[in-house]
Amino acid sequence: MRGSMPVRGTENYREILHYLEAETARGMFGMGANKSNHSGLRKRIYSSGDTIADMDGQKRAVLLVVSGWVSNGKELEDGSRTVVDFSLTGDVITVGTTEWAREEVRALTAVTLFEFPGAIYENLSTYPRHVREFILKGMARRYARAAEHFVNISRRGAFERVAHLLLELSFRVGVYEGQGASSFACPLTQVDLGDALGLSVVHVNRVLRKLRESGYVSFRSGVVTFQNRAGLIEATGFEGSYLAIADPLVS
Repeated sequence: MRGSMPVRGTENYREILHYLEAETARGMFGMGANKSNHSGLRKRIYSSGDTIADMDGQKRAVLLVVSGWVSNGKELEDGSRTVVDFSLTGDVITVGTTEWAREEVRALTAVTLFEFPGAIYENLSTYPRHVREFILKGMARRYARAAEHFVNISRRGAFERVAHLLLELSFRVGVYEGQGASSFACPLTQVDLGDALGLSVVHVNRVLRKLRESGYVSFRSGVVTFQNRAGLIEATGFEGSYLAIADPLVS
């Protein structure tokens, strides 16, 4: 089973994490007070189920996910919820960028992230070029996913919606075919899937059963296992070019 980060570009990502770790330590221990020391930068750790940012809060920040799974969504007036995106290791989340586009950001697992305080245009210019570029590429990656997710829920049937999301997640966590079936650990519930795909839990359950019985993929006990990933890609017309920019570890 593989559920780790993609292999390509890890050196650049590790360099960024090392830099941010050092800057965080400098701020914690008061080592220097000039602007370049980024004393506002914080490393945050959340438990599963914690709210990282809510829709009513005034928090403005850029978040870089170091580890864990995060959901980004909206709570509706009737109490229902829609998930706009799932953020994984290496992904970037902007919080409170505009007053009218606030999202609820929730930890689905234990989560570690770096928090850059303030809106992106307020302080990101003080960071080195490789950090700025990584954050900006992360924002572009999220936009590409959001555009594809809109197509998914507006034009695809339920079978294709569920299959498309599972295939996308498999590529994002770095699952590649080897000998036999390929698998990855996935903390999403059927409620999470329904909120992301505009489907009821009953409908999600029915589609997952159909995917399993058709010999394509199963999702049981928090593990997604592909029996015929190539066949599922062909059957659903999955075209992952939008993920070319979505590899969080490609410099």
